[in-house]
Amino acid sequence: MEKLVLIQAVGAYAERQYTRQDGTPEYYRSRGVVMKHGGDTFYGEMTGDLASKNRDTEYFQNQPYVVKGYWKHRTWGENQERHENMFYITDLQAL
Repeated sequence: MEKLVLIQAVGAYAERQYTRQDGTPEYYRSRGVVMKHGGDTFYGEMTGDLASKNRDTEYFQNQPYVVKGYWKHRTWGENQERHENMFYITDLQAL
């Protein structure tokens, strides 16, 4: 997906350690962005190398950007099935 958006807010770079299924340590790296497209406001997240490369990048509120990314769906819950959609950013460039 590719959209023209206005940035509403950008979160700080975060890095947290976890243990992979094979027992080795790994780091989850992310940086969240709240964006507006028309009347819709949505949250997306840069992860991995993209988040690391953009940890110190300054993004400006209400300036137009082109965001590229993909949606991912997951189902969760024990007694009641719940659904969540998550937008993963693959590129974010100022116009």
